[in-house]
Amino acid sequence: MEKAIEWVKNHKQHTAVIVIVVVAVIAVLIAAASGAFTQQDKTKDAIENGDETLKGDAGTGILNKLDGNVNANPNVSDETKENASKADEGVDVDGKPADKPSGGNANASGSNTGNSGGSDKPSTPAHQHSWKQHTAQKWVSNMVTVPDYETQKVYGARFYVPTDVPGQYIAKGPEYWFENGFTRDDLKAIIFNAMKNADESGLYNGVSYSSYQNITKTVQVQVGSHQEDHGHYETYVDYEYCDCGVTR
Repeated sequence: MEKAIEWVKNHKQHTAVIVIVVVAVIAVLIAAASGAFTQQDKTKDAIENGDETLKGDAGTGILNKLDGNVNANPNVSDETKENASKADEGVDVDGKPADKPSGGNANASGSNTGNSGGSDKPSTPAHQHSWKQHTAQKWVSNMVTVPDYETQKVYGARFYVPTDVPGQYIAKGPEYWFENGFTRDDLKAIIFNAMKNADESGLYNGVSYSSYQNITKTVQVQVGSHQEDHGHYETYVDYEYCDCGVTR
């Protein structure tokens, strides 16, 4: 007896397993007789909810012993015996969940694959750019020299000629303008020469140079120059674009 007590103290984990097994067997027998619950459900709970000592070979051994006890009980139905024999199926004795049949998922996957293939639509052709030209304008320079003018008044002299009425004269004779280097001294020289060579009527070449009419006129006189750009605008293509928004 002392050796048994010593063995229990040194093998607490094993003792716990044995106790759990005995309790589980008793619970199964009672449940089988009363029909309150099925064998495999409680057995699975005992193993899956137990400590680590019920994993691996220990858990498998419990299930095997349970199967033998149930089959030996004359009060247990055939259905219960069959369930007890299958109790280790789907039980995680190694700490990992048992594999589940994948037939249903495989069929569903195959069905999905078929549906996926059936819903394929023709691919849209790749976009082809249709390029259009965008134009702009630029200034083409052409520098030229432009003369500067101003309005000036020019003085001159107009001589007389005789009319059809004897002794009457009208200022429609030659005109001399003091411009382009012509001076009053030049005019005096002309008058002097005409008077010297006048005929008996006092006319020189039909003109009376004895007097003249002062006249004026306005002219545009160049007083300088400046530079101007007489260029023009030219149209050119600055880039190409597609209606999709791409440019090049």
